[in-house]
Amino acid sequence: MSFPGLTFTPATRDDAPFVTPLIYDIGRRDLDRLFTGLAAGLSPLDVVERFYRAPGGMFSWRNTEVALHDGLPAGFITAYRAASRNGSSTWLAQATGQLGVHALLLLAWRGAVVARAMQRHLPGSWYVAFVGVDPLQQSLGIGSSLIERSVQTARASRCSCVELDVDVDNPRAQALYERLGFHVGHADRPRTSSITVESRRMVLQLQE
Repeated sequence: MSFPGLTFTPATRDDAPFVTPLIYDIGRRDLDRLFTGLAAGLSPLDVVERFYRAPGGMFSWRNTEVALHDGLPAGFITAYRAASRNGSSTWLAQATGQLGVHALLLLAWRGAVVARAMQRHLPGSWYVAFVGVDPLQQSLGIGSSLIERSVQTARASRCSCVELDVDVDNPRAQALYERLGFHVGHADRPRTSSITVESRRMVLQLQE
């Protein structure tokens, strides 16, 4: 579902001022726990922006599409083929290592690498990491439009399913995904880390 004036464009590094605060807002509880004090002089938001500007990974501009309303940024989606390992523990370790050995050891001690490694995906999965909409433009169909476009990309990429995670205390988001055809999978999945917020994996099976 869309509305007049909505267009889409691949993200660039220059979209960081719009995208990264939304990513931070989406995952604030996790990101504060994981990234606070990771490197001297860098806030959790600063770390997210560093990762966004990097060439690959689950925060990267290269995996992101921006929705424009009347030519201005209104929302974004970050998604990628799970087999690409963009959200893997290996990528996270490499990205954090660029901030220094101390940052890498601290993040590993907090359990982030182990937690990410335990986030198993179904074979042939397309993974939606983040969906964000400008707070002043929510409930207009922007988020739904971004997800629907990402599902189309997954189909074109011959993926077998689309997966995403939703916080257990965010029933509004879960209801949106259910309207788009997703269902809760791995409902009995244990929390992967005492650091991360408990979530549910939701899956949309793609028909041939």
